[in-house]
Amino acid sequence: MWSQDTLQELAKYELILGSSSPRRKEILAQNLGLRAFSVVTSSFEENLSKHGIAPAEYVTKTAQHKIESIVAQLEDNKKYILIVADTIVCCDGEIYEKPETIDRQLEMLKNYRKAGQVDVMTSVHVCIVDGGHLATHNEKVTKTVLKFNTQLTDEQLQLYASTGEGAYVAGGFKYQEKGSMLFIDLSGDYFNVVGLPVYATFELVNATLNENK
Repeated sequence: MWSQDTLQELAKYELILGSSSPRRKEILAQNLGLRAFSVVTSSFEENLSKHGIAPAEYVTKTAQHKIESIVAQLEDNKKYILIVADTIVCCDGEIYEKPETIDRQLEMLKNYRKAGQVDVMTSVHVCIVDGGHLATHNEKVTKTVLKFNTQLTDEQLQLYASTGEGAYVAGGFKYQEKGSMLFIDLSGDYFNVVGLPVYATFELVNATLNENK
């Protein structure tokens, strides 16, 4: 839980969530208890090359580009705490984006079944922005491992794909909805899969504020 000292320090800044994700907004408000925040979205196209780069480095660089875009939109005469995150889904070292078609989604689900494991990585960044510049910047990559149900049949995978639930989300499934039935176990932070790991964010906010007391 937040200490009173931390909440008093936090009140000195305007809190910005650098994401329009409904899930991230919900986690920040309901799970982390930080309800007084504004949303500023990045204009970065998230089109970095994946060639020759490890997933953890890719997700970190994407989040860093988001920060640059958001800071450029903030007022120079205010002090901000900025929380930015990017989440990717990986299997056997390959990053899986939004499938957008049922055929591609089904292909992805079959790859997960073959591998038996899906990794979800979120790069969380907490920054203090003062005078239009980053005064402090802390970051962490959190990984959650999902154990895919390798006993699922092609028919069952097809039935899930036909719901349309995961067609336009990274990885092709929504773990917080019917997609949870594709898996048998989870190791790590559940909220990381949804989009914002609770403890990592809590830890980074505390560290960032302590550095600037």
